[in-house]
Amino acid sequence: MDSLTSYLPPMLQAHPVASLAIIGAVSYIIHGIGLVIYRLYFSPLAGFPGPKIAAATHWYEFYYNFWLQGKYIYQIEKMHQKYGPIVRINPGILCINDPEAYDEIYVSEAKRKTNNYQPFSQGLGFDGSHFLTEEHDLHRRRRKPLEPFFSRSGVLRLQPLLAETIEKLDSRFTQAKGTGSVIRLDHAFFAMSGDVVGKLCWAEKEDFLDEPNFSPGWYNLIHSIIKSIYLFQMFPWIAQAANSLPKFLIARLLPQALVFDDFDKMTLRNVSIAKQARLDKSERDPFRRKYPSLFHWIVNSEMPESELDDQRLANEAQVIMSAGSTSTARTLSHITCHILSRPEIRKRLGVEVAPVMTEWPAKVPTWVELEELPYLQACIKEGLRHSYAVMHPLPRVSPDVPIEYKQWMIPAGVAVAMSPYLMHTDTSVYSKPFEFMPERWLDENFNPNMMRNFVPFARGSRRCLGQNLAMAELSLALAVFFRPGGPRLELFESDTSDTNHVHDYVVPLPRLNTKGIRVTVN
Repeated sequence: MDSLTSYLPPMLQAHPVASLAIIGAVSYIIHGIGLVIYRLYFSPLAGFPGPKIAAATHWYEFYYNFWLQGKYIYQIEKMHQKYGPIVRINPGILCINDPEAYDEIYVSEAKRKTNNYQPFSQGLGFDGSHFLTEEHDLHRRRRKPLEPFFSRSGVLRLQPLLAETIEKLDSRFTQAKGTGSVIRLDHAFFAMSGDVVGKLCWAEKEDFLDEPNFSPGWYNLIHSIIKSIYLFQMFPWIAQAANSLPKFLIARLLPQALVFDDFDKMTLRNVSIAKQARLDKSERDPFRRKYPSLFHWIVNSEMPESELDDQRLANEAQVIMSAGSTSTARTLSHITCHILSRPEIRKRLGVEVAPVMTEWPAKVPTWVELEELPYLQACIKEGLRHSYAVMHPLPRVSPDVPIEYKQWMIPAGVAVAMSPYLMHTDTSVYSKPFEFMPERWLDENFNPNMMRNFVPFARGSRRCLGQNLAMAELSLALAVFFRPGGPRLELFESDTSDTNHVHDYVVPLPRLNTKGIRVTVN
């Protein structure tokens, strides 16, 4: 202590606690200045274009995403307009806005390894899930056991589950017909998609669709997590600290953290139930035995015991359930709202689906049959394009191989990202990109570059696991809800401003003061 304080004025030498505080503050300032100097002049990203403030500190990005509520994506768009197709958007990430580069960043494992960018996903509490696994080979090992359930053949086997769940919601709409009751369509679709992915994960679960108001708690839980992403991303220690604090104190200081705790307990309970039904190794045969759910299969798989840890499996389940509910429900809500706002689209879609829906629900059209309906599929593609699925630039890291882009050589280990929002609103590819126009996907208007830019599920070895399930669910749901003679939904004090996305919380959200997409049934 004496050596540390001997250089201080006598008054401070007499107060060692104050002395240590001053030394700590000065050290912190010096460290901060040194870090900024490194980021600006010595980092592997130092030579790339972009605003100096974004390169120097994460606070610039945090300001736009937290205080301005998910608006940094628009600042990134302006950066590209000013600096060109490659921009440094924070101290650790480069963003590229060039469709030709997409397949060089989001690559298959046959081309090279792809790591996740750990700082992007830190603090969310889903550590160990395949989606957030950093290292390429470990991600592959964790993802592989999940793929049979989400493959095309796996989803075809799920068609009875999809039909049963969608029919239940259709019946709820029929019961509301002519009553004048107002339904939150976004809640209803969230309950429907939650039931699908929940039964896929656990087989037996309480149905969200059975709740009178379509389980708004499930919708609110997931959206609370979504709106907390940037806070926990910036301060990852919050979630860890919350685990050691009394619940009443968390509720007072940071109520957002409670939703993580509730979600965690629910999935841990279900993992425990699945493990109670584990088989002996001699009985585990995935080709002969029908497993009732994804997690019954996982706990009976040949994964090492370290990968079957309860908390890791609970985190895996949380990612699958939240992503599986959110992406499908938001896309379906978006498409439906736009169709309800456009009588000509509604009429044309109804005419097309009529032949395959004449015997519903006694006869359910297959996904293969629905894929052959061009206008239905055009509505789905346009909905996925227009709602972006994910708005935020998704970073990828090539751990071993540099990436060459034009005159730039991006060093191995540097995170590079591209935004589906920027890809889907490219005016050189999509005319009037902010308008909902299904006809752009039909033969007479089709531009091959539209598919090049179409990346709602990403590409490469870390592409969205649930693409097939989402497409099958969207196809059947739209055919059912817009078939002639079915319950006729009408918007009630709602319009497309209640679904068009203006806030980037990784998942895009509409204006935050929306009262939701509300409908009546006639």
